[in-house]
Amino acid sequence: MDSTPIAADPDALRARVAEDGYVFLRGLLEPGPIRKTAHQVLAALQAEGWLSPDAEPAEAELLPPARDFKNANFVPGYARVQKVEGLHSLPHQPALTAVLRALVGDDVFCHPRKVARLVWPTGMGTTPGLYVHQDFVVEGVADMFTTWVPFVDCPPELGGLAVLTGSQNQGVAPRFDHVDQDDDRWATTSYRVGDVLLFHCLTAHGALPNRTSRLRLSADYRWQSAATPVPADALRPHLFGALPDWDELSAGWAEPGWVTPPAGVRTVERTGGEAASVPPSRFVTVPEQSPTDGEHVVLAGLFNNMRDAFQPARAAGRTAAIDYRITGQDGADHHWRLAVADGGCTVVTDPPSPGEVTISSAFSDYLRIVSGKLDPFAALSTGKLRIEGSPELAVEQLTWFRD
Repeated sequence: MDSTPIAADPDALRARVAEDGYVFLRGLLEPGPIRKTAHQVLAALQAEGWLSPDAEPAEAELLPPARDFKNANFVPGYARVQKVEGLHSLPHQPALTAVLRALVGDDVFCHPRKVARLVWPTGMGTTPGLYVHQDFVVEGVADMFTTWVPFVDCPPELGGLAVLTGSQNQGVAPRFDHVDQDDDRWATTSYRVGDVLLFHCLTAHGALPNRTSRLRLSADYRWQSAATPVPADALRPHLFGALPDWDELSAGWAEPGWVTPPAGVRTVERTGGEAASVPPSRFVTVPEQSPTDGEHVVLAGLFNNMRDAFQPARAAGRTAAIDYRITGQDGADHHWRLAVADGGCTVVTDPPSPGEVTISSAFSDYLRIVSGKLDPFAALSTGKLRIEGSPELAVEQLTWFRD
C-alpha cells in the first residue's frame, strides 16, 4: 500500500504503522544519487573480484563462489562497500528524515551502522531468501524503525523485501524459515529506485529469493529516538571487528558526520536478543509475554541460523545428535537439538532422549559466547559452559558450519 500521500501527516503515519506495521513510500527519494551509489558499490565489488573485470560494473558477470555475510570470503568486498560515502549519506536526504521526524519526533536519528545487502542469486549456492525475523530481537530497542532502500530496480524475482502485516501487534515470535507467498498477510511489490519501505522493529519481514543472475543491492537504515539508549554496537561499522573502525572507512569522505550520533546519546552494551520481553510501545500493541517466551524466540533464531549454516561436505556423512540445554533467567530449561543425518541438519525442540553430547550454559552467558563477547574456552574453564558426553564431538561439530 503506497503511503506517499500521508508522508507529512504524523497521525496518519502512526495509524498506518499501528494497523499494518509498515509504511511504503513510492518514489520518495531522488533516484540519481542512489544510482550513483549503486555504481560505486558495484565498482568496489568488481575491484575485489566479485564481478568480471572485462565489462562495466552494472553489466559485468558475477564470478563464483557466492559470497554470504556469514562467510569470511564476504569481508574484503564488504569492507570496500562500507567505504562508499553514498551508502552512509543516503538516509540523510531531507525527504527521508522529514518522514522519520513526522513519525517518531524531532529527536529521531539514524544509527551510524548502515547495513548494505549484497544478495547473490540462490542458483549460485546462497540461502533462498533472508529468513523472516523481527529487528527487535536483533537490536532490543523499543520503537526502533528500519527503512529498507533498494539501490536497483527490484522486481519480486530479484528478491525484494516482504513484510507480514499485523505481526507488529503479536509480540516477539519464533522466526519463520522463509516468506510464505501463499499467505495473503504478506505484502511486497515491484520496487523501483527511489522507493522506501519503513517498518516497526516488531514487524516480521524477510526477503524473497533472488532468482536472477544479478546481485540485489539494497541497504537497511535503522532509526530511533535519541531519548532511548542505543546499542553501543550500532554506533560502530556493520561487522566491526572483521571491518575497521570509522576513521579508516571514512577516510577521504567529504562529510564524516554521516556516522556521528547525536551529542549525549546514551548507549547500552548488548549482545543481541537478550531483551526477551518487549517494553511498552508508542506505536503498536504489545501483548504480555513471559521472559521464557522471549528466550525461546531468541534461541529459535540462533539454532535455525546454525541449521542454515550447515555444510554437508564438512560433516562428511556423519550422523550426530548435539543437544543444547540453556537455563533461562527464571530457571526455565530450554532444550534444543541439532540433528545431523543423511547430509542434512534439522532443529528439534525438547527431544525425548539424550543426544551424544550435551552443551549447557545460562541464557545470558550463551548469548555472549555466540556473539563473540565471551571466549568459549574461558567459559569452559569457569563453568559457564559445560559439556557432557563426547567432548570430541562438541569440538568437531563446530567445523560443520559456515565460518
